Amino acid sequence: MAVNLRSMDLNLLLVFDALMQEQNLSRAALRLHMSQPAVSNALARLRAQLNEPLFIRTARGMSPTPQAQALYGPVRQALHLLRIGLGAQEAFDPQEEHLFRLSLNDYAQATLLPSLLARLELSAPRVVLSVQGDDADSLTTRLATGELDLAIDYLYFDNDDLRYQPLLVEQLVVIGRAGHPAFTNGLTLAGYQQSHHVSILPRAGRGSPLEIVLGSAKVRRQVQLHVPHYLTIPPIVAQSSLLGTVPRRLADHFAPIYALQVAPLPVDMPDVQISLIWHRQQELSPGLRWLRERIVQTCAALSAV
Repeated sequence: MAVNLRSMDLNLLLVFDALMQEQNLSRAALRLHMSQPAVSNALARLRAQLNEPLFIRTARGMSPTPQAQALYGPVRQALHLLRIGLGAQEAFDPQEEHLFRLSLNDYAQATLLPSLLARLELSAPRVVLSVQGDDADSLTTRLATGELDLAIDYLYFDNDDLRYQPLLVEQLVVIGRAGHPAFTNGLTLAGYQQSHHVSILPRAGRGSPLEIVLGSAKVRRQVQLHVPHYLTIPPIVAQSSLLGTVPRRLADHFAPIYALQVAPLPVDMPDVQISLIWHRQQELSPGLRWLRERIVQTCAALSAV
């Protein structure tokens, strides 16, 4: 797929990007504010220049070929860099409509989003947040290509292109149903190890901070259930004999709702650092700098409570 860039219309890459995202000719035309015949014509020209079909028509729309899938990442990142380079100096007006894409796990969504939205509602009512799941395997790639603007996570990636700003420190605690025998006279390490547990699934091929600490201390949990989200743990432990280890802010919120018992983790463990993460390419983006400041302010207010 060798290409002579001098003879290539780079506007065709915008059409390719829209088709990859929509995988539908009509929706891509709407996204680009073009007519459907114009998008079809642009796709035909791109196919001819690349000597590659790129998309196969199916009953569901336009299915990208393996070559198109391989091309999409580099094209997406190149367009992202161009947008940053050409628009980095543009002023940001919070009163205008803007879309920001964030990655947050369910804990961050539950603890941070309500306060952040209340703050934005007052100062930037037309700003829209698109919150995506915390797929740790693709997080760095999505930040690099611009599919994500920011992430909030406890994970640290050994990547010089990423920037981190501490937001919150979170303590892990143990929750169990009312009357759970492990909490009688205080939860002990023996009671913790003898009980059955519900646990969060590992992310990005690594254990959670809890698993790392428990492994170092040679503490074994009898995990009977693995779940992908923290928010499912409180109702599960409320109706079973399983114990759950969750962030304190989550425990404090759900304990009165489900009549849960809450106890300190019976193992010495440092607090978990939760950080704001972005790609260095976005360092000077006025809009994202503004949003980062709002997020930091929101978390500072939460920490003060």
